[in-house]
Amino acid sequence: MRSIDKESSAVCLLQSVDKYEAIVEVIEHCSVFSTIADRPSFIRQVIARERLQSTGIGHGVAIAHGKVKGIEEVHIALGISVEGVSYESPDHLPVHLLFVIASSKALQKEYLASLSAILRAVRSDRVRSLLLDLQHNQSKSAVRQFLSMMESQHFTIQ
Repeated sequence: MRSIDKESSAVCLLQSVDKYEAIVEVIEHCSVFSTIADRPSFIRQVIARERLQSTGIGHGVAIAHGKVKGIEEVHIALGISVEGVSYESPDHLPVHLLFVIASSKALQKEYLASLSAILRAVRSDRVRSLLLDLQHNQSKSAVRQFLSMMESQHFTIQ
């Protein structure tokens, strides 16, 4: 696992090409999930949800998610795969941007706001391209804004 940014706790480079292994990789290596008391249970829940229906949304993006009891804020991490992860997306393309969201039943409003912010950002071809080549594009304003959102774990509806 290689970190995109030494200060980053929410973004990492993925080595896995299998979607279940990639999900585990994001959860285990992005420190935003370190405060989750029972990470193995969270991993099982995200994978169980993924087995029900793929969370690949197309255009190289997937947004895996699961509920965690007792957390007080939504946690989100991004795994970036240059090679691509086989993900059973509707467009049958590999996933290069894998978001993982931890939420709780009490945080439904915050979860939806976070999901909306991510979807708004990644609908842009330019933003997806800049994120995929993040190491070279960290100075671009769209990427800085997105990274700031990821690092602060503060997702607002604009």
